[in-house]
Amino acid sequence: MSAVEIPGAITASQKTQIKAWWKKVTVNNPNGVHFQQVERGVFGIPLIESLCYARSRISYIDEVTGNTCNGFIPVIIAKCGAFLKDEALSTEGIFRLSGNAKRISMLQTIFDTPNGYGLQLDWRGYTVHDASNVMRRFLNYLPEPVITLKYQSSFKNTLDAVFPTIEAKINAFQDLIEQLPTSHQYILLYLLDMLCLFSLCSENTRMDLFSLATAFAPCVLSDPNDAMNPTRYKEAQRVLEFLIKHQDRFSMPRYSSLKPNDDPLMHQQDNSRLQQELRRNNSRASTKKDFSSKLSRTYSLSHGSHSVSDLIFNPIDLNSTLKRSKTVPTKRSKFGEHEPEQVVFVNNNNNNSSASCKNLVTL
Repeated sequence: MSAVEIPGAITASQKTQIKAWWKKVTVNNPNGVHFQQVERGVFGIPLIESLCYARSRISYIDEVTGNTCNGFIPVIIAKCGAFLKDEALSTEGIFRLSGNAKRISMLQTIFDTPNGYGLQLDWRGYTVHDASNVMRRFLNYLPEPVITLKYQSSFKNTLDAVFPTIEAKINAFQDLIEQLPTSHQYILLYLLDMLCLFSLCSENTRMDLFSLATAFAPCVLSDPNDAMNPTRYKEAQRVLEFLIKHQDRFSMPRYSSLKPNDDPLMHQQDNSRLQQELRRNNSRASTKKDFSSKLSRTYSLSHGSHSVSDLIFNPIDLNSTLKRSKTVPTKRSKFGEHEPEQVVFVNNNNNNSSASCKNLVTL
């Protein structure tokens, strides 16, 4: 005798779906905290809007003048960047391999949730591949890419244009970068600095300039109109490769040329204080001539898990056996509330940064 279906009753299939849904929404994340999705997150939100409530401060130091300015980038970029530069410089396939889908989704929820938007995340239970994937997902979800649509054609045309010297081409790109919104300039310089650091360690990561540019071109120079045009995608990849290679030759945004109304984030700041910070000669800039200037540029210069002295006396062993590509979640506390200050060096006219990562840490 077949079972009689009662109108309105929950079927066995529906019960299974409900249980799966309930398990998904009540599962603990690796930090042991429950989260609920909120409307005001950072994924899919314009960069200048999310920076008003979810940002981290980054110091930018001009290596010629020693001047310093403070810029703001999204918390998720700062947190993921610091973790990757601390843990993944010898991880083969970083930015190429996928992380765990469940952990990546949990990270997205953490970074999408107030208060803090992931500022207190300590990374226990997550891998470097989880971090790299959620960072690129955030960039992919930006309504306006890092290099905004308005200027993407100009960037691509500049790469193919003929210039008398390489310096002239770099200056042409500098002029284009300065036309981007200030918030986009800061995140672009940060990403270029980070990717250049990883390119120096390509012997260990198997991610050279070409591979890094290929991985990040869809995040930085993505135009929906070029989705089905491989040629335009290749152009974006070549532009990004050039920018990474010469990233230390670009200058930080010039406050004197900015108008408060051009950027809501700048309008919120005390411009007189920022001008003072720009003119102040940061004494820590004297470390730039140290052998570790390139490798330590993205670490703390005074405190945190990796200082310049840490790199000198306890350098990363890049000659050791490569880590497994499928890394396991870390079990130790990483940063949390004590995340190291990050510094980006720009305007290096000495052009002495072509040494490999291996040479930098073994001098």
